[in-house]
Amino acid sequence: MYTLSGVSAGAGVGAAPSLTISKTKNTNSTDEIFAYDVETEIDRFNKKSSRFAQKLLQIVNPAKDSVRDLLGATAGFITSADNKIEILELIKRGCSASMAARTVLIENLDNFFKRETDIKNDKDEILSLLNEFIRTLEHSKADEIELPELKEDVILIARTISPAQLLSLETKFVKGVVLEEGRDSSHLGVVLRELNIPAVFGVFDATNIKSGTYVIVDSNAAVVIVEPPEDMTQGILRRQDSQLFQINDESLLNITLGAAVGAISPNDDVEKVTANGLGLLRSEFLFLSSMTEPTEEEMTQRFYQIFSKVKKNAPLTSRTFDFADDKKPLFTVITDDDGPLKGYGAGVGTALLKKEIRAMLRASVGQEITIVFPLITRISEKDYLFKLANDCQDELDAQKIPHGKMLISFMVETPAAVLLAPAFATNSAMMLLGTSSLAEYASAPCPADSAFTPVLAKMIAMAAKAAHEAGITLGIAGRFAARTELLPFFYKMGVSYLVTGTYNIQKVKGVVERLNLEHDIQPDFDIELYNKIVNCYTGAELSDILNSFSY
Repeated sequence: MYTLSGVSAGAGVGAAPSLTISKTKNTNSTDEIFAYDVETEIDRFNKKSSRFAQKLLQIVNPAKDSVRDLLGATAGFITSADNKIEILELIKRGCSASMAARTVLIENLDNFFKRETDIKNDKDEILSLLNEFIRTLEHSKADEIELPELKEDVILIARTISPAQLLSLETKFVKGVVLEEGRDSSHLGVVLRELNIPAVFGVFDATNIKSGTYVIVDSNAAVVIVEPPEDMTQGILRRQDSQLFQINDESLLNITLGAAVGAISPNDDVEKVTANGLGLLRSEFLFLSSMTEPTEEEMTQRFYQIFSKVKKNAPLTSRTFDFADDKKPLFTVITDDDGPLKGYGAGVGTALLKKEIRAMLRASVGQEITIVFPLITRISEKDYLFKLANDCQDELDAQKIPHGKMLISFMVETPAAVLLAPAFATNSAMMLLGTSSLAEYASAPCPADSAFTPVLAKMIAMAAKAAHEAGITLGIAGRFAARTELLPFFYKMGVSYLVTGTYNIQKVKGVVERLNLEHDIQPDFDIELYNKIVNCYTGAELSDILNSFSY
């Protein structure tokens, strides 16, 4: 028996034989033959060939005209219609983009030189450029991780995995996750907590544990116990306290408290998850493991399975797709090449957003739904998305398709959004502050600070003032929403909508109940506190301010 330590990414204890994933599909990526998905490989080739050709053509002021001719000829060869047809045909027959491009381009090179006699002496240079291009098509090791089909309980051990890769597994068999890398505040951590899967990240040399070795993942203590004695295993599992304090008097809640939901499968007990309403559905997590882009009908059915279980008058709030950072789906996402959503931080384009908005509206028939747009950083984005949502509603009306009543909200989760908050508040039903992302930006370029910092407090205060002046609901989401010691501060910023994970709901409810019973505290924007926050600069100053009114 031995113990490894790391960083806790959840709570609880899991025990099962290990399944260690430490190898990729192919150690020699240039010999990669079979594609993961035909459409993905086609999109990979189309995009990267176009970008590489543009890169060659945009090289300015080469030393000689002959160099300019060489670069132009290479760009033309890579993107020629004949070569493209052959490459795409090989991909459709099962080749990866890199292997198809290597096969066609290298084989056709001699014929190319017969036609372009002026550059036949530059064969080595052109071959070098072609190899450089082909390398851009190869998959990284992270892409090539091979995930098995699970049929029995395991502790999953890997260097790293993405949320999409985890959700592509039969997660009911995953009793714990151990990673050599990872951050507890990552989106993977969020998914694991929502699925109640114990996890420990940052465990040195974890992948040296052989598959089949019995392992305990104690997320409460942030340790991994390898080959524990049977009596220890039973003792640790028995000590788990799964009983949560329940609150029965909902009248004691003077703020809306809803669950943040993401990683929920069709087989889950949806009514249990949505018992406190749907505070925020992070919709992308429902589809990260899809191999192809979901259709409007597929999204409508999936949303309806969840929305229909939300009680009347309980919150029903859903965020549109956010594929930023590590939330990359298995299917290819098409983004806008121009227009207001070009470069949109959520990594999604108009076509897919339109399908999703229509699906959310159709799935919420007979209910009121607040649709939240994430990662807005420009007024042009806000105006465009507002119009897009209303256009979707008008289309459904014209087609006489029943739908829910729509309210529109925007997430404030970047410094740009904080500074533009007064404009974002216009015509919005609610302003929802994403404290996890705000904390990341508040610490940049350093890793996010787990402490509640003056910079983060200032950004929350500035956005809160904008919401107050616009007379709209102010909500708090993200990892700081569950920090119960901050509840008095949130109240005094006018927060009346709080979103946290289902695993934190009862804890937060208990604190809210106590505050209301003992202090009759009400959500109300405090301009005096705002002035103190924007003029404080050190942790000690902020601590003094918060302690002056904490209960």
